[in-house]
Amino acid sequence: MLPDLRFAPPRLGKAPGFTFIALLTLTVALSTSGAPAPLGVFPFKRDGQLMLVEVSINKSTPALFFVDSGASHTVFDPKFAKELGLKIESAPPTTGTGTGDVPKSHSEPVVMTLNGLKVDLPEPWVIDLSKASLPAAVRGLVGAEIFKTYVVRMDPVQSTFTLFDAASYRHEGDAPAIPLHVEGDKLFLEAALEVPAGQTVTHKLRIDTGSESSVNDEIVQRSAEVRSSNLGGGLGENFKSYSGVFSSVKIGPYIVRHVWGPGGPRPAIGMELLRRFIITFDAPHGRMYLEPTPALAEPVPTPP
Repeated sequence: MLPDLRFAPPRLGKAPGFTFIALLTLTVALSTSGAPAPLGVFPFKRDGQLMLVEVSINKSTPALFFVDSGASHTVFDPKFAKELGLKIESAPPTTGTGTGDVPKSHSEPVVMTLNGLKVDLPEPWVIDLSKASLPAAVRGLVGAEIFKTYVVRMDPVQSTFTLFDAASYRHEGDAPAIPLHVEGDKLFLEAALEVPAGQTVTHKLRIDTGSESSVNDEIVQRSAEVRSSNLGGGLGENFKSYSGVFSSVKIGPYIVRHVWGPGGPRPAIGMELLRRFIITFDAPHGRMYLEPTPALAEPVPTPP
C-alpha cells in the first residue's frame, strides 16, 4: 500500500494532464468484438510504477488519485475531505507498509466518478497522506472496492482500466486463470518463491498496486545476496530491514528470474511484477487472468 521508493524509476516532475482520446473507440471495439461490453473505461498515467487517475467525488472538480488495491477502502486526504465538506467520524486506526498504527477517520458515503463511470463508496477512509512520499497534487487513493465489486482489467500497454459487470462477465481468450483469494478487503495470489537457488516455497501474497516493489517477503533473508534497506515509504513509520534476491518468482505458468525484493513483514506483490501483465481481476468469481506483455522479459532493477 503506497510507494516503496527503493525500487522506483524516476517520477514525473509534476502531475500529468489526462486525455480521453480513443477511449470511446476502445469501448466500442470491446463491445462489438464479441467480448463482454464494459461498464466503462478510464485511463491512467504512470508516476514511477504507480498509476494515477482522475476522479470526481460528488461532482467535484477532477482530482488526482493513485489506484491502490492495497488500500482496503478508498482514501481521502483530510484537506481534500474538508474541501468537499464531508462529514467525518473517528474510527479505529489501520496499518500501512511501515510500522505502527496509522490514524484514520471515516467519511459519509459518496459517489466517485471515473471518466463517467459512477462508483458508490459507502465508507471511504480519511487518512493524512502528507508523510507517504506522494506528489503534492495527489488527493487520495482508489482502493479495493472497485476490485471487489467489478471485474477489472488493468492494461499497462494501453494505460487503461476497464470495468465489467461481475454478474454477466464471461472471459474470452486463452489467458491462463489463477486463483484470486479475497479475504475481507484484501486480495491475494499464490506465487512460488525460489530462495535460495533450488529451494522453493509457495506463499500467498497480497496484491498491492500501490507498491512499486516486486515481491515483499521475509523469506528473502535466505538469499545468498542480501543487503540492508530502509523499508516503508508509505503509511506508517519507515524501519530498518533488508532486501535480497529471489532466484525466481513463479506466478501461474510465468517465471521471472533474479528478482530483487524487500524482506519486510506482510508478504505482498507490487507493480514491479504486476506491470508485466495485462491482468483481469475477477474477484467475485475468485480468479484472475494473466496476459504477458514484452515487459515480462525486462530485468528487475537492483536497488541503489
